[in-house]
Amino acid sequence: MMENELITGCVKRIEEKFHLPGNGSWKQRDFQYVSDLIFERTGTRLSISTLKRIWKGQDNRLPQVYTLNALVHLLDYKSWNDYKKDHTQSALVETGKTPENQLTLPPRKLHYRSAMIILCLVAIPAIVIFLAARKTVNTAGIVFRSKKSISAGVPNTVVFEYDISKTGVDSAIIQQSWDERMRAGVSKGNHFQTFIYYYPGYHTAKLIIDNKIVKQTPVNISTVGWEALVDGDVADKTPFYLPKKDITDSGRLYVSKKTLLKNNIGTADKEFSVNFFNVGNFGPVQAENFALETRLKNSLAEGALLCQYTQLNLICENGLISVPFCNPGCVSNIHLHVADIFRDGKNNDLGAFGIDLSAWRNIRIQSLNKKLTVFVDDKPIYNLRFNKNLGKITGFHYKFFGCGSVERLKLWNEKNELSFGDDFSIDVKKTQPL
Repeated sequence: MMENELITGCVKRIEEKFHLPGNGSWKQRDFQYVSDLIFERTGTRLSISTLKRIWKGQDNRLPQVYTLNALVHLLDYKSWNDYKKDHTQSALVETGKTPENQLTLPPRKLHYRSAMIILCLVAIPAIVIFLAARKTVNTAGIVFRSKKSISAGVPNTVVFEYDISKTGVDSAIIQQSWDERMRAGVSKGNHFQTFIYYYPGYHTAKLIIDNKIVKQTPVNISTVGWEALVDGDVADKTPFYLPKKDITDSGRLYVSKKTLLKNNIGTADKEFSVNFFNVGNFGPVQAENFALETRLKNSLAEGALLCQYTQLNLICENGLISVPFCNPGCVSNIHLHVADIFRDGKNNDLGAFGIDLSAWRNIRIQSLNKKLTVFVDDKPIYNLRFNKNLGKITGFHYKFFGCGSVERLKLWNEKNELSFGDDFSIDVKKTQPL
């Protein structure tokens, strides 16, 4: 069974599951939607150009296994190998290459009980040998810790110090976050491994031995006040970082197309996103009980892209709260992600998140004992209950498709105490609560 045939089948199944156009008729927004979908579900970031090569069959070589693992997560498989095992036989049937269509010799007649006896006689010694040869991993003496090259800001190199010399194994893997592509093999003879983190946020690095996570360590990539990053097709591999002096305008977070051009970022005929991050600059607020208020817009007159896609993300210790907004005509392409709950506009009614973003809209998000409610202009539009413990809220992330803006932001804890506030009227670098 050829891997390319399995990849083609995977692509078709993704199109069917999420009601995406087929026959190679995808537009830029479709690739962006799938890229965001994969990132929200797995933490793995696949670029639009990578997805285009896969969908258009332009790769001269097979995609990396990390890329394939991310794709099949959309089909609820843990790995590409699991997907292959499940679909190889069905793919053979579809292509007419099943064993019954090939030349075979007549099977020998064998009594069922005799066959089982022979199988046991062969299998049991093999299992005993395997278990005897298998090394026991001693996790008691493992060392795994991290140190950032700079206290705050991006990009940021993180140095991982490890010691696996007492485990009984010669090698291990360090994975810097949820993204399985971001891995490195390490040996017991060395004690250091470094990674570059390009995006702010709360990450959990893992030390993996024999495909099992044996140690974890948190890596909080914080910011110095607000940071603005541009990604999408205009910065495909790594984001473009804007100078702090260019990310505010008249008492708001805002980057215009003129400012992007001044910083040598061309946006003509391209889809792009402007992202504002603020991570690690406020006191502890539990995601199970909080209230947030903000004022935002994403106006076509000021540089928004056609559908005015906007995402308000709360970065948490153990996951994400991601609330979308857009032009009412585009709600099919948005997705809502709250802890263990994921709802996409293809299979759910997210029409309440279709609002007029050409003017300022007051947004409130509150959680009471894990019951989340979203308000627009003081009217509740959506609520849900989540189960996963998200831990503390560690940062904010606004993602605008095009040039959106934020006028104010406030966050209260479970005691109704103001933990963070910013109206962007004085200095975007300020990090203290109001």
